[in-house]
Amino acid sequence: MGKEKEIVKDILMSYDEISQVREEDEKIFFSINNMEFVFGYIRIENKTDKPEIMIRNDEKYDYPHIMPFRLQTQDDGDYRIVCLYASNETINFMSSYEEKIIETIDRLIHLLTLSPKQIEEEFQKEFLFYWNDVAKYENSIKIYLRNNKEYDELNVYVNQQGYCRVVQSGIKLNDVKSNDKKTKIWRHIPDLSAFYIPIINNRGILPPTRGRMWDKKDIVNIIYGKDYNHISEATYQKLKKEKTKQKTIVLIFGMTVNDNNIVFAVTIHFRSSVSDTLFYKLNNMAYSVEPIYSKRADYYYLCEQIGNDTSILDKKVLLIGAGSMGSYVAKEIVKAGICNLTIYDSDKVEDENLLRHRVSGFWVSSSKVFSLKQELELLHPEIHVNAINKDIDEVLLKEEMKKYDLIIFTVGKSDVQLAANCVLEQEKCSTDVLYVWLEAGGTNSHILYVDYSKRGCFECLFTDEYGNVVNNKANIVTDEVIEKNTLRNGCGATRVKYGTAILLRTTSVLLNVIQKVFGKEMEENCLFDITETIVNNRGNSFYEGKCNCCGIKRIETMYRNGTS
Repeated sequence: MGKEKEIVKDILMSYDEISQVREEDEKIFFSINNMEFVFGYIRIENKTDKPEIMIRNDEKYDYPHIMPFRLQTQDDGDYRIVCLYASNETINFMSSYEEKIIETIDRLIHLLTLSPKQIEEEFQKEFLFYWNDVAKYENSIKIYLRNNKEYDELNVYVNQQGYCRVVQSGIKLNDVKSNDKKTKIWRHIPDLSAFYIPIINNRGILPPTRGRMWDKKDIVNIIYGKDYNHISEATYQKLKKEKTKQKTIVLIFGMTVNDNNIVFAVTIHFRSSVSDTLFYKLNNMAYSVEPIYSKRADYYYLCEQIGNDTSILDKKVLLIGAGSMGSYVAKEIVKAGICNLTIYDSDKVEDENLLRHRVSGFWVSSSKVFSLKQELELLHPEIHVNAINKDIDEVLLKEEMKKYDLIIFTVGKSDVQLAANCVLEQEKCSTDVLYVWLEAGGTNSHILYVDYSKRGCFECLFTDEYGNVVNNKANIVTDEVIEKNTLRNGCGATRVKYGTAILLRTTSVLLNVIQKVFGKEMEENCLFDITETIVNNRGNSFYEGKCNCCGIKRIETMYRNGTS
């Protein structure tokens, strides 16, 4: 690597900020501000790699982006890595060898010349990294919040394996009890209090490092805030009144850094179990402060982290049909922010279902809705699925339609959808409804949005301009194609061939439509046609004025019968 060494040395020596450039034991050393660094150069042909810089024999822990862990060597001291790049921040392949060297050195010089305020900001960006680095992992906890803006007392739970979770009141978790609903998996610990304290001003709050651990003063500084008002007046007043007699408590702090909500937890040990205010005990009785390895794990936070619309988290959805389409829809909408789902279907999982159904082969011969419930609720403890192992009928539909914010039909039989459509129209259903169906062959699918206070319903698709009943006009495939793609299993049973690609793209479009429905963006009832490459919104062009269900023909019939 002689050529690479010469390039690195020449570039290093061109900087006024750099001194004492030398080569020693196949390493290139240089100094900046009396700190010694070693340059980890790379081979020219390694186009996807980038250089690495380490600091040598440095005891200064309280500087951002210098990793706390040490790399021990046998002969020349120890080193710590200087983190100069975020993951996937740059495309290394696109830069020349010289450009990589120069950019790495420029980043180091910029890091070493940060102002005190910039140093604070950089520390806070990596707050949880430093916090969890010094925390005790064996006492790790998962934190479940819903309202991270207000002070609150939280509930502490432990399971049989010793794992701990802290849960805000009002959050219901699906794994508290075993499947028989008798044995508690998570046991409430009433003798350990936990308090959530939101920080509204994080100025001056630095994470602990190996050279500067947190103590009582750091906690008191946040609560009393002599230099900055770290907490709100409302939180301050509640803390003044909060009393505890426990010798150990957990404090969980939450703050926003660069629009990212982070939480961190600490255990406080008091010298006495005398009952007094938190204020008094923190000032006069606290003797030990221990950072806890903590992770926020609530559904709201996880949705927020991946960019889900958190405004839909409280929405309730009724899904009718748990076949292949229904299973794809169910799996994806709970990942998109719907944690309260009811599913109707009487069918069982068969071997023939597995390659286009979202449950595993473990569930063969089991109820489809029960199988989906088990797998969906394993995704997150705040997901709640009401699995009803029966087909919905007119009576049930009338009862259920008032309980939900959205109804989705993913059944394969048009008769089921047509019958349900009549019920919903006659009852003037106020809940938004989506009908989803696939065509044989795996090329075309459709989504129909219906607000029953507007023009157009599912039966319009089966009505021509003269009011006659016809086959679904939205469908494109011919009877010959349908016959070719239909497997007949005997005794009238059939199975339609369409594969999985159509399920993926239909579900993707459906997620976007659901977003628009909950966002109140649907101004009219709409029919969406989906092909392999195109999504066509046909608006309410499907509406037929002489539809027997929602059009003039129905109104005329009602008039003749003397009803309104």
